Amino acid sequence: HNYLGAYSNILSRAGYKEYYFIDGFASTGFCKSKQTSKTIRGSATLALTVNPPFSKYFFIELDDDKIKELENLRPLFPKLNFEIFQGDCNIEIVKVLQKIADNNPLLALLDPQAGDLYWDTIQKISKKNKAELLINFPFGMAINRYMPLEDGKDIDSEMREKLNKIFGVEVWEPIYRERKKGTITPSQAREKYLDIYLIGLKQLGFKYYTVKNLKNSKNVHIYYLIFATHHRKGLEKIKDNFVEGEPERETLFFKQDIINAVYNEFAGSQKISLDIVLEKMLTGKNIYRVQDFKDALIQLEKDKKLIRINPRPRCRSFNDTDLFKII
Repeated sequence: HNYLGAYSNILSRAGYKEYYFIDGFASTGFCKSKQTSKTIRGSATLALTVNPPFSKYFFIELDDDKIKELENLRPLFPKLNFEIFQGDCNIEIVKVLQKIADNNPLLALLDPQAGDLYWDTIQKISKKNKAELLINFPFGMAINRYMPLEDGKDIDSEMREKLNKIFGVEVWEPIYRERKKGTITPSQAREKYLDIYLIGLKQLGFKYYTVKNLKNSKNVHIYYLIFATHHRKGLEKIKDNFVEGEPERETLFFKQDIINAVYNEFAGSQKISLDIVLEKMLTGKNIYRVQDFKDALIQLEKDKKLIRINPRPRCRSFNDTDLFKII
């Protein structure tokens, strides 16, 4: 919910008159908490409660009963504009995208119950110039079910077809073979599958991305939440929400780690700026925000490892275009 609210606020403040929300696997609008078994708001209802609201909402759902539950949301939100599409998200997405102009911002939430999100769907969304994605990548919960590891079992033609639809191509198979031979651990395999997925997103033009590793109360991985965008400014704002509460940020080494990372990347560079640093280092699986990079530059300057070019009087921070060199 925080991510949706942050996104809506960003676009509203930027002056956009129209921006859209797509929920590709909308369910009923409510769900049961696994911790308390109480009924809580699902993604569709959470999106409808965002303030300011989106210009229009598009909900896609396959199940008949869940469609009826979604229809019951209309009297609860009489002033909001939303359409409900019944069918497979991978098919219905074409109808939804036809209703959105190419230059209007949209946020697509793709949270499949199993391996039901196909790469072709992401490709179609990527053709919108201002599309941004929130993807639940449920490898541990769903996708690995198509990858048997037991002796005597292997991927059959149906499993192979499913995995090719999820990843787009057979880039997953070498990782599967490594895992089956036992040369990599489950967590190493999971990271490798995530990496090829992220590479694919970059190839579609989603140059900027971040990832949140969602874990249960026992600190066990559940799924990855991926935010991907064509525009760095979108990543800058959303990342503040993504990294909030990450335990690694509270460690003694966190600040020094980013200082070292910036220094190692740019030592010897004669003319760089915060803009260049962010373009190179903000995207990825790291948990660094824009402010963290600014703090790192300030510390490097204190340590006399950073020298400003044409310094501004009494300036102790950095804007995007301040030039400096790291020695």
